[in-house]
Amino acid sequence: MITLNPAQSEFITDTTSKSVAFVTGYGGGKSFSLVLKMILLKLEYPKTDILYVMPTYSMFRDILFPLLEEILEGTNIGYTINKSTGEIFFSCGGRVILKSADDPTKIVGFNVSFALLDELDTLPTEKARKVFLNSSARARVKLPNNQINQIFIGTTPEGRRFVYHMFEKDRPPNYTLIQASSRLNPYLGEDYFQNIIATAPNEQVALAYIEGKFVNMAVGAVYTAFDQTKCGTDAIYRDGEELHISIDFNVLNMNAVVFTKREPLNNPKSLYHGSPTLHTVAHLHNITDTPELIEVIRNKYPRSPIYIYPDASGKNVSSKGASTSDLSQLRQAGFHIRAKSKNPRIIDRVNSCNSALKTGLVKVNIELCPELVDALESQTFNEKTELPEKTVGSSIDDINDSFGYGVYYIYPLKRNSVKIGGISNK
Repeated sequence: MITLNPAQSEFITDTTSKSVAFVTGYGGGKSFSLVLKMILLKLEYPKTDILYVMPTYSMFRDILFPLLEEILEGTNIGYTINKSTGEIFFSCGGRVILKSADDPTKIVGFNVSFALLDELDTLPTEKARKVFLNSSARARVKLPNNQINQIFIGTTPEGRRFVYHMFEKDRPPNYTLIQASSRLNPYLGEDYFQNIIATAPNEQVALAYIEGKFVNMAVGAVYTAFDQTKCGTDAIYRDGEELHISIDFNVLNMNAVVFTKREPLNNPKSLYHGSPTLHTVAHLHNITDTPELIEVIRNKYPRSPIYIYPDASGKNVSSKGASTSDLSQLRQAGFHIRAKSKNPRIIDRVNSCNSALKTGLVKVNIELCPELVDALESQTFNEKTELPEKTVGSSIDDINDSFGYGVYYIYPLKRNSVKIGGISNK
């Protein structure tokens, strides 16, 4: 027995809309609903293929596969996952084709009966549009009883991006938008929502991530949580202490923000209550390339253990233009590298920085880092791209990027994973 809330039920039972978008906040059950819908479609149309798209392949492992196991546990429905080819084969026949949205041009060369797109709005607007169009073009297998080939979307609203324009502002005929609050999920306690409210960078973000509303999160200043009085610190470098250095690679314009860890955060509403706070004690800039940056760090902090949080692109292209990547040079210098395989989404990095500044996780030494202070106070959103403005001839975006990589790695604004659906085998 699977218990659904009214919004989930409306989404699951829609058989007539050409495309249906289920938009809700964190923990609202959108991925659960998509996976359940996929299973029901597979059982109803067993011999046809279905397309399932997620922003990255790692999300299939982290989200889809566990949900599939959870929903089908205790049933007689058999399935096999082929991770190397990106396919799920059900015992009833046919397959589910798994595609990453990283490269929309690869969503070609096959035909399916239905397409399901998970977290579509987390993609940049134009990429989301290409994923939607390419997926829609694949869904063209003729179905019995004049059943139409439907496109199902489940996503958290990320401002007024593709899903907003396609399903609300410029909605075509026979497109359906279902919006729901995460509060409909009975398995989420009030403390869950209080934590989002306490850590969200502003009220607009909290409204989107709880109520599932389309709000303009990209207006005015980028780092709205930064306030010199509230976010300032008098922390200075202590000889030999452990340092955490966040780096943005740019030829002839390297930027690195130096953090040290201090007293634990005293904020019971934060997920990071009791964790050490990060304090900036230096901003290294006007540096030509990685070898020069390494020399600067060694000379300034010869006895300190150094942890580096770099721009992930540094593994591919050297700021020196040599064959050795920036990360390799830093590693060979004896620094500890903490880098993910790819950079986070820009808006995730911005939200993490704002949340950390708002809750007191991150402090800035105003006197020692004046350029960083100016950058945090100056950068605004570009109204067209809904991303932080990149101004030609200015280092503001580079400085803020160098600040953000380390903050996001150490203290990301988490999208809490919770059990959804009320599954019972009774």
